[in-house]
Amino acid sequence: MKYICLIVLAALLKHAGAVCYSGTDPVMCTDTECNGFCSEDNGCSCGSDETRTCVPTTCDITDISRCCPSGYFWNSNIPCCSDEVTCDPPCLSVEKCASVNDVATCVCNVSTYAGKTIADFRPSLSCQTNVMVISVSQCLLTHLGYDYTNMHLLNNDSDICNIHYPEIVNNNRVESMQLKVDSGWCGNKMTVDSSKVYYKNSLYIGIQNKSVITVNPILFNFTCSYNLTMQTSLNFALKPVQSLAEFNGTLSAYKNPDYTSPIQANDTVEVGTYIYLGLFVKDADGAAFTLRVEECYATPTSDPLDVNQVYFVRGGCAYTNDVVVEENGKALEARIKVSMFKIQGQTNVYIFCNATLCPNTLGDQCNKCNNNVSLAKGSSYVQAMIKIQLSVWSIFLAIRLQWVYPVTAGETALHKGRQAMICHLLDVKVSSSNLVVYGEYTDHENMVTQGKICKRETFIDQSSTVLEVL
Repeated sequence: MKYICLIVLAALLKHAGAVCYSGTDPVMCTDTECNGFCSEDNGCSCGSDETRTCVPTTCDITDISRCCPSGYFWNSNIPCCSDEVTCDPPCLSVEKCASVNDVATCVCNVSTYAGKTIADFRPSLSCQTNVMVISVSQCLLTHLGYDYTNMHLLNNDSDICNIHYPEIVNNNRVESMQLKVDSGWCGNKMTVDSSKVYYKNSLYIGIQNKSVITVNPILFNFTCSYNLTMQTSLNFALKPVQSLAEFNGTLSAYKNPDYTSPIQANDTVEVGTYIYLGLFVKDADGAAFTLRVEECYATPTSDPLDVNQVYFVRGGCAYTNDVVVEENGKALEARIKVSMFKIQGQTNVYIFCNATLCPNTLGDQCNKCNNNVSLAKGSSYVQAMIKIQLSVWSIFLAIRLQWVYPVTAGETALHKGRQAMICHLLDVKVSSSNLVVYGEYTDHENMVTQGKICKRETFIDQSSTVLEVL
């Protein structure tokens, strides 16, 4: 009870100077003859005569300045129409509440900016995925003699290019303008180097209309730089994930060749069936770039640095026979058709794709094969990942694994110290030192004496016998 009393006392002391309206003209809305109410359109008026205004004891309309008569302001802390100028919501720390045309208004606190000069003018620039946002302080510009409402891009008077708006950023009231990240848009100038793309423009801010002019208009350049790469991680929920760099990328897997039926997180994929990988970016400048997939590989874990990496796209092109790179380096999306495979002892396969944003100035170089793998990987690249859950029956379809590593039926292998011919692959196991293939084989003697490449009845037990590729 003591704490409650202290809080109430503090509130009374804080608003001790505020006096609630207690007059008779206009009448209180609670008056029995008035029976008034408040509305968004008409403010507060009597129910018996809507042309007659009244003063409420509660103000539940959006524009609270319409609740009180001239010289009074709604104070939600008391609550009533009070003679104390009260702003709701409260003003920022660099502002003060003042009566402007009988409306409680947050205005710049001049004392906060005393001694400030043009050297203190520091615009804020936010480089977002698809827009650049330039913001300037309203109060500082006003104090220095500038008109923040008179701001526009240099040499561009188009209305669509010069839409600006007030907002609050870091407890400061600013005037902001958005620009689309696109080459040539409203005077944007784009340049590219080996790792970044730059978008540059210029902003003009005019001066206040005064008889004595003491300042010149402001003109300054601003530049947003974006990496030519992005990084996303998709745990096969097939939902876009925010990029760790400046562009958003998505890697998805689909069931059908027209890329319209995505594989869901709880779906399983049988080994040997085709899946369709789509890698794309939404917010990059399509007039300036295309998306080029440099390489894709699979691992048994979600670690992209796992030593067990099985490549199926390298240098921008298919690395194995069961892969088709259907589209790459021609737009802001890439499409890859892959025959699904299994890694020994794993029920999931994690697929990683590294890609770059390729400047259109390079022409058809963006969609050509690049056999210099080290050069491609050394460049800036995006890495995206998905997880494929394999069907429990996939082991019986694993004979279609021959493309996973460059191992095919008919390749020479070593079995129990004797040369053998691989017939059908059932599974593979890879380590940092060697590659082990499980499957059917025929040794050289049988192949010669029986004239067969494969003896289908000869089966290598997965748990005990292996073929080591020579």
